[in-house]
Order: sequence, then structure tokens, then C-alpha cells
Amino acid sequence: MALLNAREYRRSLRDGRQVWIGGEKVDDVTTHPAFAPMVDAVAAIYDLHFDPAYAERMTFALPEGGRGSRFYKLPQSREDLVLRREMTLAILDTICPTMDRFGDETVSALFVWSDRKAVLDKYDTRYHKAAEGWLHRLQRENLFLTSGNTDPKGDRSRGPHEQDDPDLYLRVVKETDAGIVIRGAKYETGAAYAHVACLKPTVGQWVEANRDYAVSCIVPLDAPGVKHICRAPLVKGGGATADVRDRPLSARFDEIDTLMVFDDVFVPWENVLFSRHTELAASLRADLTWWSAHGYLTRCVAKADLLVGTALLIAEQSGTLSIPAIRSKISQLMVFKETVQGFLLGSEAACDVTPAGNVRPNQAIQNAGRVFCSQTYSQMTHLLREICGGAVVMMPDRASFDSPETGPWVSKFFRVGKSSADLRLRTMALAAELTSSNYAGRANAYQLFAETPVFAQENALFNTFDREHARNRALALIADAPASVAKAA
Repeated sequence: MALLNAREYRRSLRDGRQVWIGGEKVDDVTTHPAFAPMVDAVAAIYDLHFDPAYAERMTFALPEGGRGSRFYKLPQSREDLVLRREMTLAILDTICPTMDRFGDETVSALFVWSDRKAVLDKYDTRYHKAAEGWLHRLQRENLFLTSGNTDPKGDRSRGPHEQDDPDLYLRVVKETDAGIVIRGAKYETGAAYAHVACLKPTVGQWVEANRDYAVSCIVPLDAPGVKHICRAPLVKGGGATADVRDRPLSARFDEIDTLMVFDDVFVPWENVLFSRHTELAASLRADLTWWSAHGYLTRCVAKADLLVGTALLIAEQSGTLSIPAIRSKISQLMVFKETVQGFLLGSEAACDVTPAGNVRPNQAIQNAGRVFCSQTYSQMTHLLREICGGAVVMMPDRASFDSPETGPWVSKFFRVGKSSADLRLRTMALAAELTSSNYAGRANAYQLFAETPVFAQENALFNTFDREHARNRALALIADAPASVAKAA
């Protein structure tokens, strides 16, 4: 099959998938007001693959001929890393700078599985073949691959096998000659309008008693037994019911989070990446950020740039741009953006080669960058909040502006100099979405936990940092002084 286009993407979602939101079953996610705006946004990404202006960034030449989606190209050179960044930035610049889930980042697990052939083959040669088969299919068809990482977890003081209900962590309940049967649940963003999910074992203590939970596989999201229970939309009734002038982000880019329930779902062996191997779960989990954090940093660059741009608009329209205290805060936002970009570009420039000969970003630089982003993003949104002041949570809505009775008063009191009331209301609505709305609250939580909690990121940095070199540098200064130094003293 060839790459999906926007029309085919929409049609592919009318597959009988089992989706609920607000307790009601959804007949068609492409038209439901909670999902339609994000379906539109993802469809626009599909269109970019066929736009000649974006062809080199969005696609690559397949070995067998034709073009494949660069989302799913395993980097084999520094240039591939650069093109991945440019591809993701093209989407963030063209569609929306705050989008997180559209497939380019969630494929990283398959990149790792593809790279680790020697490790997987020690357990079962079918595992690597499954990873390679799916990677090639995704390249050719550009299916929307989402993830499946976080379990409900239950009592966090107990391991998976110790829970009162054994299904609180995704597990294998049966293995047959044809495949495996899985049961449990995973949280994931965008699953209700994606095609397939790459399920991964959660972080845990990989003792032998937890072997049923050591599973990774690819599951079509319309498969029998898969159910999507979605959180409430950030705007009551769904983004499609909101005025985009009041809700410029949540009306169009509410990436609906889903509890994916797997009720005895059958997974054929060609979709199984590994099953019931605790050693694989432990070793491969540690490698999952080899490429995913690169996408995370790219998104952080776009979000940071949006914070700077919104701050500049607010200050320009309110006449505060020349005030030193305001400039200082905007400069701090600029430092944040340029620092994140420095981590991103540095990880590419200092890239290294994997055991299989593929190219990955420098792990220590990349891990330091994601720790910095996760720890700092909420502080930056607070700076924007201070630049805006309290007006963003007290402004009238668009209906008041449009009303013939109240509109003239709104226009009078919100117009400043050359900045019309319409422009100021739109700008403050964007600032409110970034600092003070449901959208802002979810975005801050996402920045903290989507890349795993900060302590786990810090542990990854600790493990990838060149500790031996730093230790030897310090040790050299406290070792016995050379004879020549002693004589000089």
C-alpha cells in the first residue's frame, strides 16, 4: 500500500472501534465534537506528506522504490537526525506548536527493537522480525502509531503480581502457537483516532514473579476486545463546540487522553515484540529514550518559542515592552528557548553510533535537556502569567464582543493605541490557554510526566553521563603531585 492521504485517514477511522466519552458510545470519531478537531489536525499532517514544499522533510526514498514516511525512518546518519527535527518542526510550525502525539515520537520503541536484533534473537527470532515488519509497514503506509506505556498501577507499594486485581498491569494470560492473549489497560494520548498502539511494559521490578507482565506488542486499535474510555474534553461538549477566538488551543488541539482496555485481546506472533521475558523488559526499557527524547526536545523548542511570542505580543499591545522588569522576564523566556535548542542541536552534533550501526543523539546531552525542560516549563509559564497580569482571567468572551449591546463597550475598553480590541482579546485568550486554562493545566502535567517522572529522567542522565571521565579529572587534582611540580614549589 502507498502512503495514506488525509481522506483515507478519515475513512480508516470508521472501522467500528469501541470508543466512549462522557459515558456515551461514539459512533464516528471523525465527526464527534470532542475528536473532530484533532482528526482535522492529524489529517492536515497527512496532507503535508503530499505537499511538494515539504516532501524532503516529510518523506524519504524507500529502497524498493516510492516514498515512505520519515516518521518511521530509523536514523542512520547525523543528517537523518537533522531531517527528523526539521520534519517535526515543520508540523509544529504549520499545524500547532503545542501538539505532542502524532506518531513521529512513539515509533522510537520500534527503532530500539530494530537496533537490538542480536539481543532479541537470543530469546526468539520472531521478535526482531515483528519489529522490522511493522517498521517497514509503517514507512510504506504511514499509519498513525501511538504508544501504550502507563498502566493504572493500583497500589504503588506493591509489584504487578502482588495487586489484589492482577489485571491492573497489562499481562499475558495465554500463549498459543498462533499468538498471545493480553488483558489489562494502558493510558495513552490520541489512541481513539490512531491506527495502532505499540504497547510497552511499565517500569517495575522485573523479578520472575512478574514475567506475565513483561510483554510488548503492536495492537490495532479496532481489534476485538480493545475499548477506549476517554477523559472529558477540556471544553464542555468538545472543542468543536467552542469559539476558537476564545479557545485558540483547546478548541482545535485537545489531544484526548484514553484508557485503553484490553479485554482478552488476541495478538498474533507477527505483532509480538517479546513475551514473558523479564530480562528483556528490564534491558530494553532503559533504551527507549534513545530517540524519543529527541522528539520531546523538538516539541519543547516550539512550545518555548510560542511562550516568547505570546509574551512579546502582550507587552507590545499593553505598552510595557520598554519596562526593564518586563524585558527581563521576556529575556528569561528567550534563555529557556535557546537553552532547549542548544541541548537539541548539541545532541545531534555529538551523536554516536549504536551497536547495530544506527545513529542516535548524544544520550547525556539529550537526557540533560529533557530534565531541564521538565523541571523548567512550569516556571516559564508562570513568567508569562506575570507578564500578562490578571487581565487574562477577567476578560469578556467573544459573545460579549459580538453583541450589539455590549460590543461597543468591549471595543472601547480593550483597544490600546494601534492594537484593536479584537486583536487584544485574541492575544489574551492565547495567553490564558497557555497559563490559566484547563489546557494549561494538562500541558504542565504532560511536560512533567510524559517523558517519565523527573527522577527517572535524572537517573537516565546519571547512567549516560561520562562519570569516569569527570571522576578522573577530579582525581588528578588530588593525586600525588609529580616530582617536577614538587621541585617548582
